[in-house]
Formats: sequence, C-alpha cells, structure tokens
Amino acid sequence: MNYQEVIKETVEELSKLEKETKDFKGRDRVRFLRLLKIGEATSQKQAGIMIGLQMRQSQRLWQKYQAVGLAEFIKSHYEGRRSKLSESEKSILAERLKEDDVMSLQQAQDYLADEFGVSYRIGGVSYIFKQMRVKLKTGRPSNIKQAEAESQAFKKNSGFGQKVSKAALLGR
Repeated sequence: MNYQEVIKETVEELSKLEKETKDFKGRDRVRFLRLLKIGEATSQKQAGIMIGLQMRQSQRLWQKYQAVGLAEFIKSHYEGRRSKLSESEKSILAERLKEDDVMSLQQAQDYLADEFGVSYRIGGVSYIFKQMRVKLKTGRPSNIKQAEAESQAFKKNSGFGQKVSKAALLGR
C-alpha cells in the first residue's frame, strides 16, 4: 500500500501535531502515521513496532484512522472514574468533619452510608480524605499527673508562652 498517497496530511503537519500533542496515546498515533508517511516504516506492523505496538493493534489503528480521520483519531476518550460523592456532598462531609465528632475512618464510613447511601471500603474513605486533604488531628500528649494550673503558671513565668522575635533569639 502506498501510504504517502493514502495519508492526506503532510509530513510537516504531522510533525507539528506530534510535537504539540500532550497526550501520550495521541502523540504515538500521530507518530505512527508520520512513520508510514515518510517511508521510515514500510508496513503497519513496522510502524507499530517502532511505537511499541503489536501487529493487530497497528492494524486497528490504521482502520480507525481510515474510518474517522485524523482529528478523531488522536482524541483521547478516557474520562477516568467518577466519585460516588458529588462535590456538594463532599462539602457537607467537610463541614461535618469540622464538628470533631468523627474520630475514625470507620465512623466516617458509617456516616457516608447513613447520610448519602454510599458504601465505601475503609481504603476508599481514606482516599477521599486524601483528595480532600483531611488529616488526623490529635493533641500533643501530656502527663496525666500534671497539674494544669501549675503548668500555666510555669509558662507565664518562664516565657514559654510568649512570642519572641528572631532578633531576640539571635541575641541582637
């Protein structure tokens, strides 16, 4: 097959499009066509091997290019997975987390099931919290025998509770 005649785009157009395409799949697809157009690859199999595809995948790419044209050929139709929670539900969850009554992932999992009717595994709840940038908030440990009044008096008298400038710390 004479790919130079069948591929309508020029080599310059393909080269420019290959450089401009940010999507890896789209860029490889344009490279596939460019290799066939300039004659560096004499068959679909050779062009496919040069971009890391098997023969059958190369044949499918060629069929797709002939069927839909270049614009649709390089488009990526990947959308990713959609979250079970909408953005408004995530904002409601964030407000609920500010109330400090949800202390564990299990409690959050139960809340999501009761409030929104959505079932998540513990790992899924953890992932949602990671997306929302929610972190576990814990207080610093303190000795249970420590007297609160005496520690406050110590902080006031020793200067630990006061803000100190950098100059004062450096002795300037």
